[in-house]
Amino acid sequence: MAEERNIQRQQHNGHGASSDMTGAIAEQASSAAEQMGRAVQQGVGKANAAINAVSERSGRAAERTGEVLGNFRSAIETSARSQPTTTVALAALAGFVFGAFWRMGSR
Repeated sequence: MAEERNIQRQQHNGHGASSDMTGAIAEQASSAAEQMGRAVQQGVGKANAAINAVSERSGRAAERTGEVLGNFRSAIETSARSQPTTTVALAALAGFVFGAFWRMGSR
């Protein structure tokens, strides 16, 4: 009977150590998951900030491009009225250059 108690104590102590070990592993896993969650949140925050910055810059660039195109259109209209032959020649030259670059890029 005393031997049975010793065996039971040993088994209980063994299970206790196993339980402690499992708890420690669970704590470490939980801590690692929390750290990973914080890292992901920081990454998402940085990505959102970068996206917002790029979006803002692209909006400003689109506005500037619109202004430049408007000015370019006005210049072409004025040139076409005052010097139609020169305007047509410049348009043909621009088309030729654009076509040459297009063809080089498609090879």
